[in-house]
Amino acid sequence: MTARSRSLRFKAETRRVLDIVINSLYSHPDVFLRELVSNASDALDKLRFAMLTDPGLGGGRELRIDIVPDPEARTLTLRDNGIGMTGEEMATELGTIARSGARSFMDSIGDGGDGKDAPELIGQFGVGFYSVFMVADSVEVVSRRTGSSETGNRWASSGHDTFTLTEEDDLPEGTSVILHLKPEMDEYLEPHALRELVRRYSDFIAYPVYLEEDGKIDDEPVNVRKPIWTRPEAEVKDGEYDEFYRRLTFDPEAPLSRLVYHAEGTTEFDALLFIPSHRDMEMLMPDYRTGVRLYVRKVLIKDEAEELLPRYLRFVKGVVESGDLPLNISRETLQENRTVKVIRKALTGKILSWLEEMSRDQPENYATFFEGFGDLIKEGVYSDVPNREKLADLVMVWTSGSGDARRSLKTLAESLPEGTDRICYLSGPDRRELVRSPYIASAGRPGTEVVLFDGPLDDFMVESLGEYRGKRLVSLMKDTGEEDLTDEERTGRRVAEEAHAGLLEYMRDRLKGRAVDVRFSPRLRDTPCIIVVDRNDPGEMMRRMMRVMNQDLPEARRILEINPAHPVVSVLQDLYDHDRSGGRLERYVGILFDLGQVMAGGRPDDPTAFGRGIAELLVLPSGGDGER
Repeated sequence: MTARSRSLRFKAETRRVLDIVINSLYSHPDVFLRELVSNASDALDKLRFAMLTDPGLGGGRELRIDIVPDPEARTLTLRDNGIGMTGEEMATELGTIARSGARSFMDSIGDGGDGKDAPELIGQFGVGFYSVFMVADSVEVVSRRTGSSETGNRWASSGHDTFTLTEEDDLPEGTSVILHLKPEMDEYLEPHALRELVRRYSDFIAYPVYLEEDGKIDDEPVNVRKPIWTRPEAEVKDGEYDEFYRRLTFDPEAPLSRLVYHAEGTTEFDALLFIPSHRDMEMLMPDYRTGVRLYVRKVLIKDEAEELLPRYLRFVKGVVESGDLPLNISRETLQENRTVKVIRKALTGKILSWLEEMSRDQPENYATFFEGFGDLIKEGVYSDVPNREKLADLVMVWTSGSGDARRSLKTLAESLPEGTDRICYLSGPDRRELVRSPYIASAGRPGTEVVLFDGPLDDFMVESLGEYRGKRLVSLMKDTGEEDLTDEERTGRRVAEEAHAGLLEYMRDRLKGRAVDVRFSPRLRDTPCIIVVDRNDPGEMMRRMMRVMNQDLPEARRILEINPAHPVVSVLQDLYDHDRSGGRLERYVGILFDLGQVMAGGRPDDPTAFGRGIAELLVLPSGGDGER
């Protein structure tokens, strides 16, 4: 019998579309193998579906995929024993770019039943198939329809305007794709490279993938086939999860915690997520990307699916698989649509609940987690408005009474005396310095627990919160006027200011340009003075960050608060009454203000002058009544 061969032209402006597919659509040529394996899996699915109504199809053979590299011929063959294609199907499905054989098949069964037994189709046999031309100069597809008496056909093309279709006898049922590789693509003839690609992209395809090496097909399939995240958790050992985590992340340590999640409802998906036991050094870098992999019907679509989690959860590692996600033609960019948003919202809520349970039931583990990833939770507080309160509940803080152990912000708020409407805090570079701060005394009654913030994101977090569980977050370094004073404290301030009215006016005049006000604080005990700033001031931590970023700093509106019971007030009052024009009083007022700046964690406006003033005080005669 003479073989009949036809030369046909591609449709749909093929040359232009092929150029896009080959040169622009995919970011890396490795994906060609993923596409071919996915298409082969679809062909096997179609045969398995057809066998439901015609059990004689397939002849009892094992449904499988074989990959055969031939270094001498420089060809790579991928074959399946699935449904196969007729000549007309090959001309139609492979001759029209962006036509999907899988979609056509689904359309064809859509009218005939409810589709409940339909296979899960992966391939877009059209555009995805043409990724082969990234690695091959020419491609042949040899196929014969299973159960058909027709002859088989060989489709061949070099990716230009035409393709040939030739009838051939004695072809096996199924499909083989033969790639004649480009000279620079020898890596795809190496068995170890092919094995790695299958495991990377197609490890969980439902059918076994066998690899030929040294002229012999391996006895064991390359792929695992059964995804660990779809198995009942009770049937999986801890060691299996840990091994999967290590393969996924290349982290030699076991994860701190894991979450197995099967979401049901209008949008269904599976997730296997891990929290590492330590933080990567790069995790706070702006270009660090999420570690969650996305699978669609057991095919890896994205290594880093940043669309599925908010950025502050970038410490989460693992996999998410869904059959409901729509993809663009390259499978590399998820469409921003309702399904993505539903999965993102569900995952975020589940992860926050997971962390809440850990903080409640495994406090030691949670303390370890927060030590490594607490900054990212704080980032979420100011960036994720809908989940702000849940995230704030997860924050752990140092306090003036907690020693070397953090406390839950939630526990702190719940333990405050009834009627307390504020949580006082201090922020600075080192909590060990903050715990000795003179500002602690200004919190009110002795023993009041003050939150100590010393992290780079704390000020951002506090500003975004404003209040927590109905209690205002009040910085002891910011001016609150008289709103937080008791009646007794207000009376004490008024009496002191009346007794030293002239001295206060003198100090205000001498500190003009440096302080917007000078007043007495009835809450100071052993400390001579402190400096507070306007309540709208960004704070010293924020100022330091702005300096590093070379941003303009707003002028600080500083207020000097003096302890009316401290001996220094008596000295200043005595000088004001008897020697206000002698120069010492003015110098002492300046030293006192600079002292307040130092205790606030800042520095004197003129360190040299401040140092001279301190030296002067050190050499004064005992009693301090001589002038130098």
